[in-house]
Amino acid sequence: MEKFTAIILAAGKGTRMKSTLPKVLHLLLGRPLIYYVLRELFKAKQNIKQIIVVVGYERERVEAEVKRLFIKKYSGIRIDFVNQKKRLGTADAVSAAIKKVAYENILVACGDSPLLTAATFKKFISFYLKKNKSCSLLSAFLEKSNSLGRIIRDKDGCPQRVKEKVGPRCCGQDSGKYEEANSGVYCFKRESLAVNLKLIKKNPVKKEYFLTDIIEVFYRNNKQVNSYTMDSGDEISGVNSQKDLWKAEDIMRQRIMEEVSARGVAIIDPKTTYIEEGVKIGKNSVIYPFTFIEKGVIIGNNCSVGPFVRLRGKAFLADNTQVGNFLEINRTRVGKSVKIKHFGYLGDASIADNVNIGAGTVIANFDGKNKHKTIIGKGSFIGSDTVLVAPVKLGKNSATGAGSVVTKNVTSGTTVVGVPARVLKKKRR
Repeated sequence: MEKFTAIILAAGKGTRMKSTLPKVLHLLLGRPLIYYVLRELFKAKQNIKQIIVVVGYERERVEAEVKRLFIKKYSGIRIDFVNQKKRLGTADAVSAAIKKVAYENILVACGDSPLLTAATFKKFISFYLKKNKSCSLLSAFLEKSNSLGRIIRDKDGCPQRVKEKVGPRCCGQDSGKYEEANSGVYCFKRESLAVNLKLIKKNPVKKEYFLTDIIEVFYRNNKQVNSYTMDSGDEISGVNSQKDLWKAEDIMRQRIMEEVSARGVAIIDPKTTYIEEGVKIGKNSVIYPFTFIEKGVIIGNNCSVGPFVRLRGKAFLADNTQVGNFLEINRTRVGKSVKIKHFGYLGDASIADNVNIGAGTVIANFDGKNKHKTIIGKGSFIGSDTVLVAPVKLGKNSATGAGSVVTKNVTSGTTVVGVPARVLKKKRR
């Protein structure tokens, strides 16, 4: 099996994003852009054995995020970082990285291309190895209004050069016609790349060294270049602006919906449902419209969620639980067969099985300085408009009357009412 080093270009500021955040750290469905590129490369680890991330702008931030996401959670691929001290273009970035390359074959990709999949990387690598050329590039046909470089071929159909779109009129205006666009993904032989990188000249407009110029350098020096052209262009659409970001998010949301549905989850209206990357939902669960489910949420089997529900990170719903309408749950574990069917807020809580939470229930978990825990025992009944002032613990089969404000622990089988809540003499069975 041929081994590869993948060089990921992640040094740019992303001026067109109009943000101080490094471009590759902009969030797409709860994860930074670079997360998706690296995740898919890890899925191709039968070939990819080393990843070099080229950093520059806010490099400490980018490095820290990559390490947080991957160093401890994924194995089998070595991750290195190279600092591009001056942002002099993509060719300069690759030149900085090539000194650390461990393998003969190199794959270059951009950290702001989150829609590329492992399947595409694998097919492209297979194509490159089969053709055995100095360079292979990945392309697709897009509308001329795209901002990617255009591949120019000679009369025999061989890639001759890539024409970058620079200057004030960087994009074509005729969206009815298509052109072959360069993805920014390449495979190279290490030695050939190292020698020819030195022949790239500075772009007179941008004052940078473009890696795309390597195609013309190879062509002039009779180094054979070929291209793997994809059937669909969605994957190679990078993110250069906020508009590009929401377009990518729309595509990624559709992918997630399809994956979730394929596992036996019913999504009533995908257009009004927001599910971030990293959510787990069990079979036969139903997700109603206008529901927001953030990364890290786990939903069991046969659950009903929504409409108008927000499940935030670390929310857990066990099997056969029903939640919705106008409800937010945050850092809360909800047991089996629990009903929380009407508006409210539950945060930093542990709710046991067979609990009923009445309409308008709020957990006051924050005292202005710290978050506090609430525990609700099995079989308890929380009356409408109850406020639970954390930290507080309600024993099993306890109950609160409507409008109660609970400030003290409630023993098992006890009913409390009032403001502040006091124990009724008659215990609840």
